[in-house]
Amino acid sequence: MRYGEALLAHTFQNVTCNAIHPVEARCCRWILAMHDRAEGNTLPLTHEFLSEMLGVQRSSVSVVTRTLQMAGLIQQSRGGITVIDRSGLEETACECYSRIRRIYQRLLPGTYPPAPSR
Repeated sequence: MRYGEALLAHTFQNVTCNAIHPVEARCCRWILAMHDRAEGNTLPLTHEFLSEMLGVQRSSVSVVTRTLQMAGLIQQSRGGITVIDRSGLEETACECYSRIRRIYQRLLPGTYPPAPSR
């Protein structure tokens, strides 16, 4: 039952996030969520995948990732994104990222990976 509650809360938070937050903050949330689950700092994320997950055009993702790269938060490569400044990404992401983390940590302790200290 706790898993169902966590999944439902996660879904509601995503719906709310997609409705009210700018694409840059949502993109940072996605990158951080993927980084939490990855073995290293380089993530197999394409602009096409991010555009589908964020519900925006691929060109919008290109603009956002270019902005994040210029800010020194990420490094783009073909088919991948490398996290350079995780704390900067966390500052740029909306509060939904930390809310979702707290939901899982509260309802399903030990199942959500701890934030990487890379």
